[in-house]
Amino acid sequence: MKIIKFIIIVVLGFSFVFSSSKNRFPKRVSHAPLSVDFGHTRENRDENELNAYIEQTMAMNYIPGLSVSIVKNGSIVWGNNYGYANTADSILVNQNTLFLLSSVSKTITATALMQLWEEQYFQLDDPINNYLPFTVSHPDYPNTELTFKMLLTHTSGIKDRWNTMTYYDGDPELELGYFLEEYLISGGEFYNANGNFTNSNPGTNYEYSNIGAALIGYLVEVISEIPFNEYCNENIFEPLEITNAGWFLSEIDIDELAIPYEISGGSGNTCYEIGCGIYDENNPCSCDSECEYYDDCCSDYEDICGEFGTGSGDGTVTLNAINHYGYADYPSGQLRMSAYDLSKITIAYLNNGLYQEFQLLEANTIELIKSIPYPNVDPVQGLIWYYKNESERTLFGHNGGDSGSSTEMFISFSDEIGVIILSNIDNYNALIQIENALFDFAEEITLSALDDLNIEHFSLIQNYPNPFNPVTAIQFSVPKDSYVNLKIFNILGKEVATLISGDVSAGYHKVIWNGRDKTGKPLSSGMYFSRMESGSFSVVKKMVLLK
Repeated sequence: MKIIKFIIIVVLGFSFVFSSSKNRFPKRVSHAPLSVDFGHTRENRDENELNAYIEQTMAMNYIPGLSVSIVKNGSIVWGNNYGYANTADSILVNQNTLFLLSSVSKTITATALMQLWEEQYFQLDDPINNYLPFTVSHPDYPNTELTFKMLLTHTSGIKDRWNTMTYYDGDPELELGYFLEEYLISGGEFYNANGNFTNSNPGTNYEYSNIGAALIGYLVEVISEIPFNEYCNENIFEPLEITNAGWFLSEIDIDELAIPYEISGGSGNTCYEIGCGIYDENNPCSCDSECEYYDDCCSDYEDICGEFGTGSGDGTVTLNAINHYGYADYPSGQLRMSAYDLSKITIAYLNNGLYQEFQLLEANTIELIKSIPYPNVDPVQGLIWYYKNESERTLFGHNGGDSGSSTEMFISFSDEIGVIILSNIDNYNALIQIENALFDFAEEITLSALDDLNIEHFSLIQNYPNPFNPVTAIQFSVPKDSYVNLKIFNILGKEVATLISGDVSAGYHKVIWNGRDKTGKPLSSGMYFSRMESGSFSVVKKMVLLK
């Protein structure tokens, strides 16, 4: 069995309740058009420094869980897991944790459609009405045919009207085809000529469209005569040996799915008082990642919430769990998958469409997806995938943002590097900082595909540094998938912290302990003991906390 080195990092001390909070941006909207300069300075970090930086960024931005993967030269070369998939039950993110991909899902939707294009079922300039069971026309430009190419480039003139795009508890209650017909056809239950369409002639203006992406998925369904989710299972997931991924909650092992979270913050006129990542219209200024675009950041935003910020005041921000949800236009953003499995898609796009022995797409199709069909309309938009310039890099991919979800999947073709970041909270700015750090790391460090580790025994390695103040790293290994308890005890034998209590995949793992107890309270100086147990295996290591 090939084992990829994945690292678990735990940060104790958050406050968790169930509630909801506001989003400035509509859900499932790509952030690419903002073109915000985040002022990133390239850093040469080793692995330990990278993990420390990611941990610090997560803590400052209240990110509960994160999974990252780096692809280079056609292989997964590095992958780390941080924090919690479920804070209430202390379930850690691991290699198998599924995350809601949000708009990164659109890359899979486009891949499915382009597979059918390869089979010559249609041409990109064909009118979609030649294939749909109902007729879609722009109310202001009824003589302009909407084409596949327009849908794939967000130039169809179809617009999102959010008050009809219902979020359901669990899987959606409406069928994809029914919802789209009622949204796009005059007289339909969800139809509104002004609200559902732009004022521009199709093909002449860019308007990011989740409904348009959902229509791509429905066209796959109509043309293939297979439900869209089943088409993806048969033609993408199964050939890539992706065994736990799906468009619906009913298709996946929900115990492996990260719970989505939102944050609520304080009030005031500084980010120290309000909290990083917070937008509240009742405050005179903002501290979310979009405040630079809207030019309404608090004066201390950079010092508190910037790449090297110190973070907001203690107790300012509360992390709120939300229920798993779905929506009828599900091909636009409802896919759930692990970072490890999403890496297989990235490898294929880096390798002329080939993953191992499976040709996901032909090389010429990949090149077509990378092309810019309407350079005068949008000079960075390919076929669903798009380009962005970040820290002097040209990257190609897609991001995603939704309630309790922020995701990135981008490729640097010049360096043959791909980076994937999945999280269970919506914080675009923090993910961009982490993405830049991962590309820096992948460029500067020599990484090769990881070989079989052939771990034969359980082991608990002495923490480092030791003595420590206030953070230390504890490494351990397991030879097979196992249930592991890793706990901290004081000198009186009282349990003060539980770092791991659950299933752990075979391999080497690392946990960061920040010297706090179960409630998040800092512990006093003294001698402590880490104890690892799994089945009949038990070992204890001594460590010293100095302040």
